[in-house]
Amino acid sequence: MDQKIEQPPSSTTVSEAYLAHLRARGIEYLYMGAGTDTAPIVEAYAHVGNAARYPTPVVAAHENLAVGMAHGYYMVTGKPQAVMLHVTVGAANAICALMNAKRSQIPIFFTAGRTPLYEQGILGCRNSPIHWAQEMYDQAGMARELVKWDYELRDGRNVTHIVDRALDIAMTHPKGPIYLTLPREVLAQSLSAQAVGSERINEPQRAGVRVNDQDLTALAQRLKVSSYPVIVTASSGIEPATVSLLSELTREFGIGVVESMPHYVNIPSGHPLYLGTNASAALRKADLVIVLECDVPWIPEAGGPPAEAFVAHVAVDPLFGDLPVRGFRNDLLVSCEALPFLSQLKEALSREQVQASAPARYAQLSADAEKYQATLARSAQQDESTGGAITKIFLSRCVDQVKPGDAVLVNEYSVLPEHMHFGQGGTYFLNSTAGGLGWAFPAALGAQQALPDRTVIAVHGDGAYIFSNPAACHHAAQLYQLPVLVLVYNNSHWHAVEKSTLAIYPGGATHLAVDAGQKSPLSSLAPVPDFEAYAEASGGYGERVVRREDLVPALKRALHVVQHEKRHALLNIIGI
Repeated sequence: MDQKIEQPPSSTTVSEAYLAHLRARGIEYLYMGAGTDTAPIVEAYAHVGNAARYPTPVVAAHENLAVGMAHGYYMVTGKPQAVMLHVTVGAANAICALMNAKRSQIPIFFTAGRTPLYEQGILGCRNSPIHWAQEMYDQAGMARELVKWDYELRDGRNVTHIVDRALDIAMTHPKGPIYLTLPREVLAQSLSAQAVGSERINEPQRAGVRVNDQDLTALAQRLKVSSYPVIVTASSGIEPATVSLLSELTREFGIGVVESMPHYVNIPSGHPLYLGTNASAALRKADLVIVLECDVPWIPEAGGPPAEAFVAHVAVDPLFGDLPVRGFRNDLLVSCEALPFLSQLKEALSREQVQASAPARYAQLSADAEKYQATLARSAQQDESTGGAITKIFLSRCVDQVKPGDAVLVNEYSVLPEHMHFGQGGTYFLNSTAGGLGWAFPAALGAQQALPDRTVIAVHGDGAYIFSNPAACHHAAQLYQLPVLVLVYNNSHWHAVEKSTLAIYPGGATHLAVDAGQKSPLSSLAPVPDFEAYAEASGGYGERVVRREDLVPALKRALHVVQHEKRHALLNIIGI
């Protein structure tokens, strides 16, 4: 006979105190993959008289969607959001998205319910067969390497203190996700008003914001006598204010800039000293290299700076300690955020009168930058004259032609930013170096939620789009009226698999197969679905584009849908 357990009268429950405290600490959204463990959370939302007291709940039909939306929201606002998933199985589904967040230093308040602790006798105890089979000895262990901190809420009386600590750790540099497990019985506990604390325990700590004067002077003096100094970056633009500062500093003092897999707008397009994205090639001439917020500054197999070059690494974590292997040589390590570092470096360069030697450097670096731009122009002209199927170069140039200047473009490989123009920080985002596929669409939805008046464009290949669990993403776009424009570059092909194989076996059987017009083994996705039907099934606009001459008109139609009809849209762009 089932035992009925009554909820004792109280002024509040742990779940209510928890939600209220999240909102008090600035958490605006709770992205939910609900399950049997979330019953106390459901009840708390049902009881609340003022919805503004709690974070707005967002039901996500897949766990990657939930984490990806939280990622995208923080990406454009700098405000961390919360996720709650269903015990072990929900958390396991989110590991890929969690790895993206960790490698991108994105703070997410990541939580999952915990299988009920007790078999009987307490409110919230086990009442379904799954509550035995879903339990693990170490639930958080599956994600421990991908979070900064993990803990289980063991009693509701310190719930506010635990929330504060988790947020402080997530927001302290290097930022990243945390993992809090929430047992159902604890969430269902009653609390007296006196037991709910609200005082702040700690303020988040920033990374070093003052660079050692000796290090600054040493860099300035080396730059003064340098003939070919280069800054290599991937993520300095995570703080949009760095974009103009990096542009001004490098112009004034004659410093080249190269990007290695850029994840943000780091420097305006067309900067006169911009040397491109082939870092290994650009660094071969360098005698002074400043690696600025860049996890992989060059590919050692392809070559790097000369042995006599001086190499400094500057980042909130210049050793990127969460990467097991990272052997790039360094002569100087500076732990500092990019914005204060660039400001202080600029002051030091002025003190050392480095401007005097800038013209000679500027002349050589700008000549190489012009050669790089000429190479891009030639490749675009060649693509134009060749014609045929839609290429990534053509796609990039067409998107660049029609997108609004303040549009947010979320890219998962398929557009080439070097063939586009970005002058404003916070308008371009690339997926994590970890490459957890299926990121762009969920992140774009989170960005759209944060920026309802901006155009948000998600671009990915067919493989990454499939990995995004598109039915769940289109469902969310319709459910929450998020008019994202989704572009799928569809070549029925995992090109990265083929490209990697050809790089390792340039004269092998794969190369012969590709030369004969075949796709390499294990890379074909054909036949792929009619992706536009996913959007249409959820009330969005879908269109298939095959010919070059149809792409710009189709993009304009899709932009009209998202900007004026406020519906999401998808273009299934057939490429090669």
